[in-house]
Amino acid sequence: MKRLLALLFLLVLCISPASGFVLAEFCPDGYAAGDGDEYLILEGSGSLSGWTVFDGEGSLTFPAGAVSSGQVVVARSAEAFFAIHGTLPDYEILESSAVKNVLQTGRFQMANTGDDLSLLHLGEVIQTVSWPGELSSSNGRVHVYTDGVWDDRIYKIGQSRFSPETFTADSVTLFVSPDSSYEAVSGVIREASETLLISMYEFTHADIAREIADAAKRGVDVTLLLEGGPVGGISDEEKGVMDYLAGRGVSILTIESEGSIPARYRYLHAKYLVADGYSTIILSENFKPSGIPLPGTRGNRGWGAVIRDEETAEYFAEVFAADLGGIDMYPYVPGDEPLPAPWSDEKIVPHFAGMTLYDVSITPVISPDTSSLVFDLIRSAHRTVDLQQAYISPYQDGENIWMAAVLGAADRGASVRVMLDGMYYNTADDADNDELAAALNRYGGDVSARLLLPGAHLTKLHNKGMIVDGEHVLISSINWNFNSPNNNREAGVIIHSREAAGYYTAVFSADWNGEYEKDPVSAGLGFDLRLLLAGGIVILLIGIVIRRRR
Repeated sequence: MKRLLALLFLLVLCISPASGFVLAEFCPDGYAAGDGDEYLILEGSGSLSGWTVFDGEGSLTFPAGAVSSGQVVVARSAEAFFAIHGTLPDYEILESSAVKNVLQTGRFQMANTGDDLSLLHLGEVIQTVSWPGELSSSNGRVHVYTDGVWDDRIYKIGQSRFSPETFTADSVTLFVSPDSSYEAVSGVIREASETLLISMYEFTHADIAREIADAAKRGVDVTLLLEGGPVGGISDEEKGVMDYLAGRGVSILTIESEGSIPARYRYLHAKYLVADGYSTIILSENFKPSGIPLPGTRGNRGWGAVIRDEETAEYFAEVFAADLGGIDMYPYVPGDEPLPAPWSDEKIVPHFAGMTLYDVSITPVISPDTSSLVFDLIRSAHRTVDLQQAYISPYQDGENIWMAAVLGAADRGASVRVMLDGMYYNTADDADNDELAAALNRYGGDVSARLLLPGAHLTKLHNKGMIVDGEHVLISSINWNFNSPNNNREAGVIIHSREAAGYYTAVFSADWNGEYEKDPVSAGLGFDLRLLLAGGIVILLIGIVIRRRR
């Protein structure tokens, strides 16, 4: 009752329109035992005299003469905070180290599941926040105050915070799998003379491993970052690649959970490479024989680009360095698995050679930092949206906002084409790619969908690409589900170029008019909406289509 009365008292006070400090960040549920690493950050400069942080049961004030030069970090335990973050806070609540203490009145400790915080100056409320009312709290989640609001992004302890930037690349070489990807990737590796930074979800490609080993042999400093816990675990083939490269001087690290400390990202699902601080490769495909097929052989449909530009390379090198700097990074311990034998699929006649453009505008997309750029791109569409995705899934607690935005573009009059993978594991259930394609075909307006089935040229659709208004192209590793843009580490670029859009539109149209199932509804892959509704099996994503159409 006392806590409730105190909170009500604070809420009725006037909020100052201007202040010297703001509660900019806090984490109530850390990873250390007893939440010793819980913390809050005040931003602002000047004297801290008269400033108080109150949680309804206790308050924190600062020692006489305390001054901030821009940011003040207050942790429950400096030692616990250091163990998780690798840096010391400015102040601590407990007396665990030589770090200065704040002055505590009552009992101040942020509750994990529900609490409130208020920032006061000379007794006047400057800022108040509560959870779970305003915010959704979870273990390791950090709440960040940006531009006057609490950011919707799901920040986790240790995650990076890159901002959107756009660069003008000297050149961009466009390519696609299976037609021209191996030449593009191997070409950059062979040209490298100083450094190779590689971030990859899975790596089982023996031929690319040999290309990298040759680079290391001629003195290139190679660092390979891999997901340490992919779905199904690290395969023997991947262990063979890692053992082979580790034995040839390649530095290999994995990002993974250990004990009570989870990895910063649900999955390291990015697929990129930076060579010599100048050339950056962005891919939708892993380093697997089907993802980057040998020249003239069948494989996945995927998109990629080689970007030659120092600023773009520096941006992705900084992302790479940020990922290497986490406490969830572990050096790979080599074993004795053999390098897998080279493997290739059936022979094909490639349709699409690479194409190089010059002076091209590039916007990197990093998940979860700037994945909202994809949403913004969709919302900008007015004429066309061509989308290729392995699959599209609903969010855990609601509609897939990206797919809803695509339908919003259709409602504005845009022509929408959606291609989804037709492999058995994406069509076997009662509510997956074939049902979604059927629902889209029934949506009305200029909306159509098709499944790409395995054929003589392509094994499956693994792409995560989009073309908007014939002017912008998204190449990325980002799947259209909840985790990929919100919890995974992903990488991509938006290429702002009509020529690039024309190249990938030609590829898209060839797929659209080639190996696909034309009409999932008439092909017997449709469904009875009434039965689904009655049975309670309606997929949320299909629900978006139905609701928006109504």
